[in-house]
Amino acid sequence: MSQPPLFESVQDLLLHRPPMLLLKEVVRWGPGELEALVDPRDSHVFIDADGRLPVWVGIEYMAQAIGALAGIAARQEGEPIRLGFLLGTRRYQADVSHFDLAQELRVCVTERLRDETNLVLFNGELYAGTQRLAQAEIKAIQPRDIDAVMGQFMQMNALAGE
Repeated sequence: MSQPPLFESVQDLLLHRPPMLLLKEVVRWGPGELEALVDPRDSHVFIDADGRLPVWVGIEYMAQAIGALAGIAARQEGEPIRLGFLLGTRRYQADVSHFDLAQELRVCVTERLRDETNLVLFNGELYAGTQRLAQAEIKAIQPRDIDAVMGQFMQMNALAGE
C-alpha cells in the first residue's frame, strides 16, 4: 500500500500565509537540508519605491526555508507545525545590489549545529541559476513549549514596564 505524500504545498509546512508566504516550492530535502524555489514577484510587500527587491529579503527566504525543513520534520513525526524564531544572522553577504524580479531564486539551507534546547545554526545560500547571490549563517530556535516561552516573554515585558 502506498503512503500519501508528506505534503502537497509549502503551505502544509509553514504557518505563514500570503502575502508573507514567500517560498514557491520545496524541490529537495533530506536530513538537515532543504532546497526551495522563490518567485521574487511574490515578495511584492518588500519591493521598494524604486521597484526593486532589496537583498536583505534573502534573510527571510532563508528563514522560511529553515521553517519548511522544521515543518517536514514535524509531519514525518506526525506532529503539528510549530512556531519558530529567527534569532540572528551572521556574515550575510550579498553579491548583488537587489534581486531581479524576473529571475527565479533557489534557496538552500543546511544544518550545521543543534543543541539540546533546539537552538540550530544553519548555512543559507541563495542562487539564480548556478550563480550564488547571497549567503549567511542563520541561528534559529523552535521551542518545545512555545506557551512557556511566550509566558516568560510577557512576564519580562510586564516587569520592564513597571
